Parts: sequence; structure tokens; C-alpha cells
Amino acid sequence: MDSPRCSYCGAPLEVTPDSVVAVCRYCGRPNFLLGNPAEVLAVPTLSSSEIVKKAVERTKKDLNLRWRMSAINFTSPDLYYLPFYFVDVSLNADYRATVAVTYTKTVYVRGQPRTETVTKVVKVAGRVSLSDVVAVLARRAPWGLSADALAKHFFDTAPEPKPLTDVAAQSPGTFLAAEITPERAKAKAVRSLIPRLLARVEEDAAARAREAVGVLTAAASVLDKTVDYEVARLEASRLTYLPLWVMTYLYNGSHYRYYLAGWDGKVVVAEEPAFAEHRAASLLGAMAAGGVLGGLGYALYHADLFASTVALTAGAVFSYLAAGGLLRSRRVEK
Repeated sequence: MDSPRCSYCGAPLEVTPDSVVAVCRYCGRPNFLLGNPAEVLAVPTLSSSEIVKKAVERTKKDLNLRWRMSAINFTSPDLYYLPFYFVDVSLNADYRATVAVTYTKTVYVRGQPRTETVTKVVKVAGRVSLSDVVAVLARRAPWGLSADALAKHFFDTAPEPKPLTDVAAQSPGTFLAAEITPERAKAKAVRSLIPRLLARVEEDAAARAREAVGVLTAAASVLDKTVDYEVARLEASRLTYLPLWVMTYLYNGSHYRYYLAGWDGKVVVAEEPAFAEHRAASLLGAMAAGGVLGGLGYALYHADLFASTVALTAGAVFSYLAAGGLLRSRRVEK
């Protein structure tokens, strides 16, 4: 099969199976290979030199890296345009729940005060709503933390997308093809909000149960619930490309990466070496966790064997988690 050619000068285009836009290396004309570019948006990016400058500035501000600048070698950054749908979702949920409400009260026996713990089981019903805009990466292959951080920064800073035809003419990056439809993006957005909707149901049920027993400071635990939800609003934006620069740097024979938002050069995710000071902090954390909980477990040994066992076990677990930093050769910052 012949490779595609430039629509303007006829020169062969360098494309990959993911290519959406191919810029002719002879005449500079962008060629759109998939879909209707008039329906697609993209956020403009800073230049490669500006991105390098932002990465160097970020490194100089890092308390651990700034003293090691002479040992760090930066490479040329690579630009990827990641396709997103931004899905506006509104959900309503009607529920019925059984809630245990526990509180203490003071009673008098033969004129002496005594504290009693009371538990009441009440049934409540209500309706809650949840609305949000969800960023859905239109790719099957995951980009993990970098895509999530890029989308969050997009929401925080709100750069203005422009027509893809305008951005592609000035961009040296790779536009990755969208692999999911808007309808699938909508379904993924709804699924991502269900845990938050159920958490809101539990919060509302607990509040109603406390109000029913008249003790607003009581502890409340949902024993059982049935939930029926409906989608009140579900709208997907036009496909929108966000620029993500990936900049690799070499330190002591190992490669690390910065992931930068193209529109302002913000480092949204940074891979960094784990230095001796990080391992020292992990060691101190492990010692502190083990010491505090271990001491508590010993103190409780004769008074409450079960509580003592729990404290000793927790001390071992927290020590293990804190000491994990001793073994890592790199760390990730957002």
C-alpha cells in the first residue's frame, strides 16, 4: 500500500498507525488523515525552547536537584497531543438505607451518674445529586498519572482551545488518534462518578439518621442500602487535544522524565532520583511508626491483649510502608 502524499506538493508523508496529522517536511503543509478536522479542537503549545527553559527553571527550584545541576544532562523534549473528551455529567439517586446510630448518654443509678452506649437502628430515605465535568482520555493505552495530571491542570488553568487546523499548522508534535467514541467516553464518565455518588448517599443517609434520633454528633454506619440512579445530563465536548511535553534527563547513568503541560510549561509530573536524604526520611519514618505503635502495644499488653496485638501489627505495617522508600531508586512528584 502506497504511503500517503502531501495534498499540496505531493511529497510522501511520514506517518504511523496513530497519525492524525502529518506535516509535510518539504512544504510544511499539515495534512489531516482521519476525520473532519473542523470538528476537533486543540490547545496551542509553547515552543520547544520555552519548554526546555521551564524544565531547567523547575530543576533549579527543586531543593534536591539544584545542587546537582552540573551532573544533569537534558535531552530535546518530545511533544504529544493527547485526545480528550470532557463529559458534563449530572446524576440523581433515590435511596433507602438502614443505619446504625451509636451515641453515649448519661444515666443516674441510685443518684450516681453512669455513661451508657446506645445503638439505634433507623430506616431513612432520600435523594442526592452529583454534577461534574469528567476528562476522559480517548485512548485505550493508558498514560497513567501524566494524563490525569495534565487534565487536572487543564481544569485549573482553563487555556482556550482553538480549531485543530490552526494549531496543527504551527505544532511540531504528534497528534495521537482517538480510539474511543464519544458514547463510550460518556459511559466511562458515568462509571467514574458512581463511587462518589454512593459515598454521597452514605453521607446523606448518616445525616438523616442522626437527625432522626436527635443526636447530631452520634456515630452512624450504613448497614444496608438500595440505590436507584438516573442520568439527568450527559454531554460530551468536541474531541480536544492537550499538548504534553515529555523531557528526559540523565543523572548518574539513569534516565528520568518531566511531563509538562504545553500551554504554560508547568511540570505536572516529575520523575526524580531518590537521594540519600529521601532514604533518611524513610528510615526516620519507619523508626517513628514502629516505635510509637510498638510502645503503645507494649503498654496495652496487660490491660487489653486484643488492642495490644492490633497496635503491634499496625506498627509493623506502618514501618514496612515507611521503609519502602529505602528501596526505591526513583520517586514521582506532582
